[in-house]
Amino acid sequence: MKKSILLLILIFNLGFAFSQQKTGNKTTKSNPVKKYDTFNESIKVTSQKLKLFIPKGYEAIIEEKGDLNLDKIEDCILVLRKATEETTSNMDQGKPDKRPLLLLLGQKDGSYKLAYKNENAAYCIDCGGLFGDPFNAIAIKNGYFSIEHRISGGHHWEHITTFKFNKTKNNWYLYKDHFINYILNPSQDPNAEALIANVDKLETVKDFGEISFQQFNIYSKKGH
Repeated sequence: MKKSILLLILIFNLGFAFSQQKTGNKTTKSNPVKKYDTFNESIKVTSQKLKLFIPKGYEAIIEEKGDLNLDKIEDCILVLRKATEETTSNMDQGKPDKRPLLLLLGQKDGSYKLAYKNENAAYCIDCGGLFGDPFNAIAIKNGYFSIEHRISGGHHWEHITTFKFNKTKNNWYLYKDHFINYILNPSQDPNAEALIANVDKLETVKDFGEISFQQFNIYSKKGH
């Protein structure tokens, strides 16, 4: 009889432990990870001399060439992203996966030299919130370069920051900062534009003072 009771107790304890394990597994099961859509899948950088500037765990999303410092030698801007940014960037919690922007100066031997790197010059993948990745393009022309951000969908805006090369200081400085917000056009005219600007704010050096590229911070309202 005693053996039968002990056996029943053992079976009960094993069953209880098993049920607790199943319950624990259910409660510790992680929630599905949110995945953001990127502006641009990683591009294939073919130049071995440019690949040297892409650290492990990062990929290039923009490779734009032009004359950055007016020496008539082709330079390059690389914008990088963390390879995991689609699931690890979290702007809502103040933890964006930042995107390094590299100014690479072309050398006479065909190699490149890093002039400056800024991790606060391009918006993160989830900086557009529900409206997606705001990063859009890089443009280079005759010592100027622009970083372009745009959102379209339920909300429409564009933000373009332009830098200008200063030969005397051998550096690039914020030249202008242009933000435009669009709303649906209330006009009933069938030929009217679908969107009209309700905010068009253009700031220059007179407004923000001297801000070098390495000081610039797009996440700050002051710009640095």
